[in-house]
Amino acid sequence: MLKNTLTILLSLLSLQFAKAATYSDTSIVYFKNPGKKVHSIDSADYYRIVLPPDSTVDKDLYCVYEYYVNGKIKARSTSLTNNNDHAMIYDGERITYFPNGKRESSRRFKNGRLVGSITYYYPNGKLYYILKVNSSSTEQYNTGYGYSDLTNYSGYSYSGEIAELRDSTGNVLTLNGNGHILAFDDGFKKVIMEGDLKNNKKEGEWKGIASDTANFVCIFHKNELKSGTSYTKSGNHYSFTTFETQAVFSDGPTAFSEFIKKNLQYPESAKKRKITGTVTVGFNVETNGTVSNVKVIRGIFKSLDDEAIRIISMSPLWIPAYKFGIPYVTQYSVPVYFYNY
Repeated sequence: MLKNTLTILLSLLSLQFAKAATYSDTSIVYFKNPGKKVHSIDSADYYRIVLPPDSTVDKDLYCVYEYYVNGKIKARSTSLTNNNDHAMIYDGERITYFPNGKRESSRRFKNGRLVGSITYYYPNGKLYYILKVNSSSTEQYNTGYGYSDLTNYSGYSYSGEIAELRDSTGNVLTLNGNGHILAFDDGFKKVIMEGDLKNNKKEGEWKGIASDTANFVCIFHKNELKSGTSYTKSGNHYSFTTFETQAVFSDGPTAFSEFIKKNLQYPESAKKRKITGTVTVGFNVETNGTVSNVKVIRGIFKSLDDEAIRIISMSPLWIPAYKFGIPYVTQYSVPVYFYNY
């Protein structure tokens, strides 16, 4: 059985590659979710084939096809360019598909910008929601994967109006920007956020999943976050008025630069050789604000690299990153300059 399955899979892939090989200017690129390029299909989640324009349809638009590694179609679209990366300029209709072969979404582009509306579907084929695109928006939508139109946690307006949203059985929950929103994870396994819209703005109580170990409840008024509380499975709770903040040095970035300048010691071995440059150091900011796992990301000379590690390891406390009021470990990197000795 396994042998037969592998034979079918290889046959599907061979057909796609054979189709691509018939055109001398065809390109194939492999990707790992959520869109990182990789070198081979062995480490890819999907791949993209760009074919020359179909002159019977439009002589200026390249044909773009994406496939899951099992050979099933993932997306099809047309583009004004053929550079086969995330800077592609889509033009015309773009349709994406679930792994089960059913349509996932459809949208239309004009010179790389969304026009009209985006339509999403449930994996069972039923309509999920229709988002009317804000025609005055200058934002470009070149990839359009996922459900960020619904699952963003910011207090800002959507990039358009939720014209209609339904549950998986077909019941209408939201109409013309008013009603109840259900936002799912990418696999439609669970609701990760829900709440009411009034005139296309978040209003009243919204609740959802903050992490694997915590849920949140927050209050909105006219899209402005008024208050929020997250509850962990361990029984702790955290208040917040901002969904997420990044880690920052306690006295600000300028003070951190001054700390480095004040305490930096130029190694004699580098001075003698007149070695200068910038060492990039990476580290973690822990939930208690301490610095850990300090290491050189880009070095220039051992003694300079060691000094950069030493000075960053001496760092005073930082203010940790917070998400839904809960502190979490985050990665950071800074340059350490060695020019004046």
